Formats: sequence, structure tokens, C-alpha cells
Amino acid sequence: MGYFAAGVAYGMLATNAGMPAWFTIVMSFTVISGTAQYAAIPFFVSGTGAISVFLSTLLMSLRFSFYTLNMIEHKPKSRFKGLVSIASLTDEGFAVLSTLSKEQRESFIFKVAVLCVTYWTFSTIVGVLLGDSVANYIPHLDFALPCLFAILAYEQYKNQKQWKPVVIALIGFLLALQITETSVLLVAILIAIVIVTFLPKSFTKTEHKGAENEQQ
Repeated sequence: MGYFAAGVAYGMLATNAGMPAWFTIVMSFTVISGTAQYAAIPFFVSGTGAISVFLSTLLMSLRFSFYTLNMIEHKPKSRFKGLVSIASLTDEGFAVLSTLSKEQRESFIFKVAVLCVTYWTFSTIVGVLLGDSVANYIPHLDFALPCLFAILAYEQYKNQKQWKPVVIALIGFLLALQITETSVLLVAILIAIVIVTFLPKSFTKTEHKGAENEQQ
């Protein structure tokens, strides 16, 4: 249901900005990244070049590499299912899978991936169909995705009691504010990636064990 709200909002905003309906929908089952798709809307409106859009999307989506490294061992043995499971791994999908046991991850990773893409694409189509007729009556539609992330963060903390990711995200955000006013999200993500990359192994290893013990 969280996907539905964010997807409908994306479809409305993209349509309202003048993006072609087919392009908006195709992005939902090829890019599969709410953050990148929301960010693509102002790029489209301003007529930004394809290379700039590609680089910005690439940098913004680097966080998915950490998700892949964490879940690669749980992907199905089937080449097709494995490719779909990893290529469709989103923030929301990872949030769900990371709260499950190892056996449950292996059983559900493909199903979660398919459901995520299906929900996201369907909700985008609904948003495109509603378009301008509804978008003008609902203010702050672009807050739907941050709201979904906030809920995910709360659920993750409640289930695993991990405070370190929250601190890293906050540090990244505060530093990004000092660096730029127009690309805060992108810079914050890059800073967080750098911090996580250079963290001592013991820092993440202890956290991981703690989470596994709580799951057991």
C-alpha cells in the first residue's frame, strides 16, 4: 500500500510535468527506483542532457550495490529468477527481506521482487490515468516517497534496533546541506556510501550478528 501511494504520486507528477505516458510507465519496470524516477522529473522539465541524467541516476543508485552484496547468496538458483530478484531489489524490498531469516529470504526474494515491480508499475499507471485531473487538488505529492522511506526506517529500527544506520544517514544529510542546496539527496547518499565503505569490519559485523540473534 505504501508503494501504491508513492507510485500514484509519481505518475501524477510526471504527467503534470509533461512526460509522455509511455515513458513514465516504462521507467517503472526498467529503472525500478522511486528516488531516481522522482529526480528524473525536474531533469525532464529543464531539458537536461541524457549524459547528465544517466550520471545522476547512477550515483543516486549506487546504494543498491550494497543491497546486492548482502542478498546475492540468497538469490534463486534459476538464472532468470536470480536476475529478476537482484535487478528488482529496491529499498522497500531489501527492508522486508532483511527482517527475515536466511531460509525465508531464499524462499521469498523472487516473490518480493515480482510484487515490488508489479505494485510500482500498476500504481504508476493509475497515477498517469488520473494525471492533471487529481494532481492539482493534492498538494505536496512529491512528499509521498520521503514519507514511505520514513515509515520503512521506523519499521526497520523497531524490528532490529539498529541505530548506527540512522546516525550515518543523519551525518550524510547534515554534511550535504553544507555542500549544496540543489542536490542534497544525491550528495547525502554519496557521503553515506563513503562512510559505510570505510567503516571497520567489526562495526558492521557486530551489528549484523546482533540483528541475526534478534531474528532467531
